[in-house]
Amino acid sequence: MKQQSIGLIVAAFFVASCSGPTATRQAEKKEAAPVEAITGLTGLYRCYGPSRQWAQDIQVLRVQNIFLKSRQAPPGKAFAWQITFVSPSKNRIKNCTYSVVKEDGLFEGVYNPNDEAFSGTSKLAQPFVIQTVKKDTDEIYKVALENSKEYAQKNPNVPISMLLEFSERNPVAAWRVIWGTSVGTSAYSVFVDATNGLYLKKAF
Repeated sequence: MKQQSIGLIVAAFFVASCSGPTATRQAEKKEAAPVEAITGLTGLYRCYGPSRQWAQDIQVLRVQNIFLKSRQAPPGKAFAWQITFVSPSKNRIKNCTYSVVKEDGLFEGVYNPNDEAFSGTSKLAQPFVIQTVKKDTDEIYKVALENSKEYAQKNPNVPISMLLEFSERNPVAAWRVIWGTSVGTSAYSVFVDATNGLYLKKAF
């Protein structure tokens, strides 16, 4: 009886050891939710908190999506965003990225490297307070698309870039919705007010 009991215990231990951590890891892997692209405001606010530890008076200079080689995000969203902050008191800037994946040289989460000298405001880029940005990029894209139906229909597979800036081209901070991977390579883009989400104008 003792030998039979010992045999049962050994068998049970063997089964448990085989189906323990390995089985758990496999189950967790299966249950892990797929990575989802995020909006621009999500990226902005994820970077804002850590960046305020660098300077309490930070303002936004630029927000833009980052394209990944291995993933395609839906228009108005991205798997990574880059945000440029300015500290007027320090007269320096800090580029921060927030990524939901660790790919293409990006760190997952917030990456807040060293700051650098700020050359000062210009007609092309002026810093503004974060409270200015009330409308998110998925909403902004819908407004841009509604006012760009003809171009969008003729160019259905063009990637969409999102760029937030305050320049002389508009009286307010505005999202520039770009059909293409950059302003320089695009043939069409429009401006949408970042505060109220109203269509402003065509960029070209």
